[in-house]
Amino acid sequence: MDPNVIQGGGAFPILLMRPSNQFENHFTVSQISEKLKIPKPTLRFWEKELAGIIDPLRTNGRQRRYTLKHLSVLGDIKQLREKGKSLSEIKNILGNGHNKAQDYGSIDIEMLSKRIAEVVKDELIRFLNGRK
Repeated sequence: MDPNVIQGGGAFPILLMRPSNQFENHFTVSQISEKLKIPKPTLRFWEKELAGIIDPLRTNGRQRRYTLKHLSVLGDIKQLREKGKSLSEIKNILGNGHNKAQDYGSIDIEMLSKRIAEVVKDELIRFLNGRK
């Protein structure tokens, strides 16, 4: 039996609403900064300059919360900046969905392969340091 359902005396079960943290699977600006190795002020600046592309969720206290999609987009922006693209160029690339595939599609694979290499390297370092 589902622990969220109470069988009442009537024909319909009563559903219990458990309090949930709506930001449970989201990242703070500090976590994003650490994961992507992007300074927090840079993330905030990109958010202002790339309005509509990076729109993090906000808590009741107005703190930023990022989803996995935000994480991916920010990683892509980082890659584009490393390739010398200006924020204006990035806004055109990411803000124009129908040209995204032709202008931007190859970056996804490159970004993903770099990110995987970074994660593997970090994990190997942690593993080897733990053995000492």
